[in-house]
Amino acid sequence: MHVTHPLVRKDALELRGYQEKIISAAIEANTLVVLPTGLGKTVIAAMVAAHRLQTCPESRVLFLAPTKPLAVQHMKSFMKFLTIENMCVLTGAEPVKKRRGKWEESKVIFATPQTIENDMLRGLDISDVSLVIFDEAHRTTGDYSYVSIAKDYMRHAKNQLILALTASPSSEKEKVKEICTKMGIKNVEAKTDRDEDVRQYTQDVKVTWVKYDLPGEFSEIHANLKEMYKKQLVSLKEYGFLDSADPRKMSKTKLLMLQTQVRAHLTSGGVAFAAASRIASAIKINHAIELLETQGIKALDEYLTRLKAQNTKSVKMLYNDPNMTAAVEQTKKLRYAGFEHPKINGLKDILSKHRGEKILIFTQYRDSVDSIIEKLNNEGFLAHEFIGQARKGANSGMTQKKQIEILEKFRDGKYDALVATSVAEEGLDIPKVEVVIFYEPIPSEIRTIQRRGRTGRQAAGRVYVLMAKGTRDEAYYWSSYYKEKKMRDIVDKMGDDVIAEETQQSLTTYAVETEHVKVLVDNRERNTKILSTLKENCDVELAHLPVGDYLASDRVCIERKTTEDFLQSLIDKRLMEQMTEMKRNFEIPILIIEGNNDIYSLRNIHANAIRGAISSIALDFGVRIIPARDEEDTANYIISLAKREQLENARPIALRGDKKPELMHEKQRFVIESLPNVSAVLAQRLLTKFGSVENVVCATEDELTQVEGIGKKKATQIRQVIEAKYKL
Repeated sequence: MHVTHPLVRKDALELRGYQEKIISAAIEANTLVVLPTGLGKTVIAAMVAAHRLQTCPESRVLFLAPTKPLAVQHMKSFMKFLTIENMCVLTGAEPVKKRRGKWEESKVIFATPQTIENDMLRGLDISDVSLVIFDEAHRTTGDYSYVSIAKDYMRHAKNQLILALTASPSSEKEKVKEICTKMGIKNVEAKTDRDEDVRQYTQDVKVTWVKYDLPGEFSEIHANLKEMYKKQLVSLKEYGFLDSADPRKMSKTKLLMLQTQVRAHLTSGGVAFAAASRIASAIKINHAIELLETQGIKALDEYLTRLKAQNTKSVKMLYNDPNMTAAVEQTKKLRYAGFEHPKINGLKDILSKHRGEKILIFTQYRDSVDSIIEKLNNEGFLAHEFIGQARKGANSGMTQKKQIEILEKFRDGKYDALVATSVAEEGLDIPKVEVVIFYEPIPSEIRTIQRRGRTGRQAAGRVYVLMAKGTRDEAYYWSSYYKEKKMRDIVDKMGDDVIAEETQQSLTTYAVETEHVKVLVDNRERNTKILSTLKENCDVELAHLPVGDYLASDRVCIERKTTEDFLQSLIDKRLMEQMTEMKRNFEIPILIIEGNNDIYSLRNIHANAIRGAISSIALDFGVRIIPARDEEDTANYIISLAKREQLENARPIALRGDKKPELMHEKQRFVIESLPNVSAVLAQRLLTKFGSVENVVCATEDELTQVEGIGKKKATQIRQVIEAKYKL
């Protein structure tokens, strides 16, 4: 039976049993929906959105998706299902002012999370949003934009509800808990394709593993690279950073973790510098081995050519090794002789079996994308790349507009196959793909599920996984296999046992937290760790600050300088100009000098000159100086100052830090705050009392004193500024 609802188009939706159950739960509490690809997560989202807009008619719905094509796709689905006309897509490609206008005019907004996060930092008010839908919710970890949006939404929304959607949460129970905690999830609705009420709606997907032997000619290159790799691990063991030099016990992930650990010891000197160089070399060789095993001679040759051009210490050390010389020579010899990885011919054979069907080929590397397309086109197949936006070396990326165009052409049958990188894994509606090919296995269970989910949506599908025997291809395959099995077990048991007690504590915290501080942050500080730490602990608004880097109240301005920047600004004479402006504009100017290195040894500046500058800043300019160890320490000082000012001293955060307020009420406050001793709070009281800037300016002293906080003296000072004749 079709759905009958005031906001749902007639005969547009017919709900399945499991969808009805999930919707009933989702309209009651923050819900995480785990549902295999192709089983109608968007339908569930549309129905929950319709319910919220019907029960909260003055509200909006916000639908977040990782990419613009995905956001556009979801809006098209909503337009097909719902009668709501005021919908829009917001991305960073549009100017801020235009986005704000579209937001005000729309009832349902589809957007990328980075766009909304940035607009919230600029003051976007989401308090009237009654539902936020987070698509691909497994991304809600670390510092991804979903995290800060969810936190701010739960803190500020008047009538809040969260719907989180994913086909593959994680194989790690702790990560699933993290997602639930950061979104305040109270209810989990999880289904697998083995569930009775879901099974009838799923299509069979046959998975075939195709294994190939590496050519014997690859063995010499392989042996040389492995010998070099072993040398780096032996050195790292001798330096005391590894317990074992066995390559089988050292993965790429472990190398990257070790690199982070070693970098933490660099300031101590000694073997740390040598170890860091060895790790960098090991990572490069490890990648070369992976390319040889999984991609072939051409990919390896092009990588080694790019590597040599880097001209770093670790690269020079590698190219002085006889094993590298032999590996490079043999690689070029085999490429010249036309040797290819056996997968490339195997790929051609698979496509020949499936002529006339839509085929999606996934590969990890951009270089392989080009090689595969060249081979397939030479064999009479119409193949096209489908890659991300980022530029990789000489290769330019593909804009989101171009991605949408390619998908349309693929839908219309103008291409037999798309050769894609990870950009095609998540959510995109790539229609009726009969065959998906993994050019190589990947160790991630989430990405494996997403790739496989591109087929078998409307009819039975085929998946081929290409593997080179005895290589990391096989290791990656089994890694993802066991992770996926583990994730299925987690999904089967998801519910109250997965939502840990800490989630409930988090919800309680959001509910009782009523006092918040706000920090104005200059745009130039947006890419620092300071900003992410501030966002975790207080409200943040990005602005163009003509003076200082951070404002903690109407009287506290903070300039932050690393020790290097402090010395450079002393040399180029910026420092004293900045101190003058801070003192002239703010009652309490503060300079934070950040860094735990020896300030006297960084530049060829006499210690007495540095001491003299610091003394002058403190005595002549009256600027407080605070030393901080690092960015996190700086952020915590700023939070402490903001709390002290705004909570204990009841000082408001002033709008004066923003040079160009955009909204009318901001511009009006900006003007009134420029009057003597008029804080942000007083400016708001004056405008509320008199109704306009003109009426405030025309008010008499007696009328001004009727406003709370303005006495006779302050009223006299205000009138003096307004009435005094202008003199230079």
